[in-house]
Amino acid sequence: MPKAVQTPEEVAIRTLREKLTGELRSVFENAGCERVEPSVLQPADVFLDRSGEDIRRRLYMFTDPGGTELCLRPDLTIPTCRLFLERAGDGGEARLSYSGPVYRFQPQGSPKPNEVLQAGAELLGATDREAADAEAFALAVDGCNAAGLESFEIEMGDLSLFDALVDALDIAPGWRSRLKRQFWRPDYFKELVQRLASGNADAGGEQEGLLAALNALDEKSAKSVIEDVLKLASISPVGGRSTGEIAERLLEQAADASAAPLSPEIVKLIDDFLGLTLTPKDAAPRIRELTAKAGISIEPRLEALEKRFAAIEAKGFDLSKARFQAGFGRRLEYYTGFVFELQVPELGPEKVIAGGGRYDGLLKSLGVEQPVPAVGCAFTVERLARALKLKGETK
Repeated sequence: MPKAVQTPEEVAIRTLREKLTGELRSVFENAGCERVEPSVLQPADVFLDRSGEDIRRRLYMFTDPGGTELCLRPDLTIPTCRLFLERAGDGGEARLSYSGPVYRFQPQGSPKPNEVLQAGAELLGATDREAADAEAFALAVDGCNAAGLESFEIEMGDLSLFDALVDALDIAPGWRSRLKRQFWRPDYFKELVQRLASGNADAGGEQEGLLAALNALDEKSAKSVIEDVLKLASISPVGGRSTGEIAERLLEQAADASAAPLSPEIVKLIDDFLGLTLTPKDAAPRIRELTAKAGISIEPRLEALEKRFAAIEAKGFDLSKARFQAGFGRRLEYYTGFVFELQVPELGPEKVIAGGGRYDGLLKSLGVEQPVPAVGCAFTVERLARALKLKGETK
């Protein structure tokens, strides 16, 4: 339950965040972004199917009198994309910005607030992806500069590099999609690689007949069969998992039961790739060296990486101040490419003050026929305010 009485420090942070929100709005407006105000109430299934577990288990969900499952928005990217589709349909380009509260459940006794202020911008439909990536990143840095925050750390990654690496490997097709899908969950991903390398399936003998039957179908048909059976049996989603996710889990078990184990060479390549931490400028040459030794190439993605970094440098940013990690991926499932965070380590667990990335598949999952290029950035304004107070950099 939200606290009824705020401490003097919390009052000061709340006052400062209103000032910072105005400064961030000016940054986005000067970049040509139109301000929008998505609804606080959103369809729950939109977030259950597209957000990471961290958000799914913290949704404020309820059923309205008409039987529709709704939630309080836990972030503003998906609501902004839904608003864009309502206005623009399947096409067009838009530069949208927003600011407003988002809501995430916190356990009893947690120091984290249930409601925080988020401000950000989404660049939708821009076909020059690398230039748009650089602009989204620059908006985040410009926001920090406008607020007066002079010192922060920068973490970068690119999920499309891992996707390209997996596509180039000689492994079962089902495992490719599975490895990609679980990339953003580091602990589970590590367990998954170990299990695929050992060749151990999850299922017991009593499930072998079911898994064999599923393997005889293509993925779309098998998933459809499982979802129909779950619905006929009136099995409801459990632990924040949708019916589709339960179906995907059964298909994963079917793949485990039939595919050959990952080779030690492939496991080592994946480990070596994910262990890379270096400056952005060194990233492409080092990954080229690593993949060449393995006899594979992901050159188109590496060229795109270099083009993006060149675009960022052209905006006056010194890339030597950033850190690139091949295994870095933000905690939202819809990211597909470039990802970044601006961090203030002194804030501890709340060190990420801003972040963003590319999510080209999100709008298609929301209903358009073709993927729409999309990238954005967002601030947690309370964290920005705390960082400024901590560093004594308030204006």
